[in-house]
Amino acid sequence: MAASGVATNQPQVMDDEAFDEEMLEELEQEEIPAHIREARLETLKKQSQDFQKIKEKQYGKYTEIVEEQDFLELTTKEERCVVHFYHQDFRRCSIMDSHLQSLAEKYFETKFAKMNVEKAKFFVQKLKIKVLPTVVCFKDGIIVEKIIGFEDLGSTDSFPTETLERKLGKSGVIEVALEDEPHKKTIFGHAKQTNSDSDSD
Repeated sequence: MAASGVATNQPQVMDDEAFDEEMLEELEQEEIPAHIREARLETLKKQSQDFQKIKEKQYGKYTEIVEEQDFLELTTKEERCVVHFYHQDFRRCSIMDSHLQSLAEKYFETKFAKMNVEKAKFFVQKLKIKVLPTVVCFKDGIIVEKIIGFEDLGSTDSFPTETLERKLGKSGVIEVALEDEPHKKTIFGHAKQTNSDSDSD
């Protein structure tokens, strides 16, 4: 699966080696005023801490949930998460995997995972999952969206990742930047107000 770049709205992170090298370079530049040097070092330290958090919680990765207890822990403890219920022999589940893998590498603030329905019989019944693939979106432990099959994605196996991205964005589990939503831009580059937006006031 091809890995996509990290979204521009995400904080830049670096590995430990790059962090050490950049910190040493900053320290060696004595002509930089002390207050500027200290501010930059604080930024570097925060970036290093963010990187550690990403590694520990596996943000940016599309992970597999093996135990049902792990599913419960993930969906109740993470602020935003997307879980794909799949079967290893279903071709459309593999297609969904490739799209979610790309989005996981782009949206670090959301946890992306998948679970084999054969190992999640309790939750399959509890969530009334009858069609695969089914993608369930959670915010603060509450289901905010269920994507069942490909019906809401154009009813085609060749739907673009952006279609799923917009669907997840509308549910609030990912924050899609305006520039990533060309259908919402006018010739002037601003979002066009819809009737539903004006009627809601």
